[in-house]
Amino acid sequence: MVIGVMMISVSTGAFTMVAQAIGAGSPVEASATTKQAFTLVTLVSIALSLIGIITSRFALEMLSMPPAIIELGTAYLRVFFAGLVFMTLNFTLSNCLYGAGETRIPLYLNGVMALLKIALSYLLIFGIGPFPELGVTGAALSTVISRAAGFLLGMVLLYNGRLPLCLLPGTSYFPDRARAQRMLRIGIPSAMQGLFRNGSGVVFLKLIALTAAPVTAVAAYSIGNQMERIIRRTSLAFGTAATTLVGQNLGAQNQQAAVQSGWTATLVGALSMALLGLPLAWFAPEIMGFFTVEPAIIRVGVIYIYAIALAEPFQCLAIGAGGALRGAGDTKPALYYTIISQWLVRLPVGYALAFWLHWDISGLWVSLVAFSVLQALLTIRKFTDGSWQNREI
Repeated sequence: MVIGVMMISVSTGAFTMVAQAIGAGSPVEASATTKQAFTLVTLVSIALSLIGIITSRFALEMLSMPPAIIELGTAYLRVFFAGLVFMTLNFTLSNCLYGAGETRIPLYLNGVMALLKIALSYLLIFGIGPFPELGVTGAALSTVISRAAGFLLGMVLLYNGRLPLCLLPGTSYFPDRARAQRMLRIGIPSAMQGLFRNGSGVVFLKLIALTAAPVTAVAAYSIGNQMERIIRRTSLAFGTAATTLVGQNLGAQNQQAAVQSGWTATLVGALSMALLGLPLAWFAPEIMGFFTVEPAIIRVGVIYIYAIALAEPFQCLAIGAGGALRGAGDTKPALYYTIISQWLVRLPVGYALAFWLHWDISGLWVSLVAFSVLQALLTIRKFTDGSWQNREI
């Protein structure tokens, strides 16, 4: 996640530029931007793949993981990074479609990829029928194959001319320096935000591994984090809506509608996450029990899920307001607020609560809520001042 997040530098800029091009009624500009995004993200992915393959073992060793996990994780990551380009191309394709206001096709493509990944994982992990038993490596290989299939299907749809975004023959994949610079000017702060956010997550995992019962804590985090990522997808959906609506309205020179749509996506999203958090917290023991029968893991994981339910509405406020700013091409504030809330608050507060005040793993869960509240307040404050409305990309 840390290395792969650099793809955001391209796809975020493409998202904003496609949204404003569609809002301005310029399908040629949208097509040219999309093709440039594919070219740039491919070049970046090749470099990142090589780095990831070389540093996989070292990265896991730095996390203080047990030897067995390092062996399995290294095998997984090397295959994963070998196919990184398909992950980045899929991500970019989805973002360009989001910019055009087309959210159904990415949903369908992700559904196809998920089903294919599940089927291939079962066959390749356990060696069913003629397929070899590859274990964890099979899980990585199924991910790569499913993403490759999803991207190829998406390209077919972009060329058939029936979507709001189409790849037109008059536009080129050949690198365009001016367009690339515009794309990166918007996207690099978002990439850095992602780097700091995921880097914070890596250090957070390091702290979890240093708690009194590290095996139990890491296992509880691994299970609970899947729930956090699932619910975070809902918050990200509202952030995507905010980016699309704000970008298209600004492209159409309708600033008032841009402000209204940004507030609507952000506030409806936060309310939705608050409501979604209620059943998540209520069924926390059952959720943990679905993945493990170990009482200690369940006990620690339930508290983590409670923290997720409390933090996510605030995360959604930050994501929604940040998405609105991104639609205007104003991506630097979200970077600054991520550094402040996650590196200057989450990690120091978590460390102090866990090891100085001896709250152990519970102190780390509390820090999750603390940084989420702060990041929401900072991002909403920036969106409210309105300076982003006159920004040129």
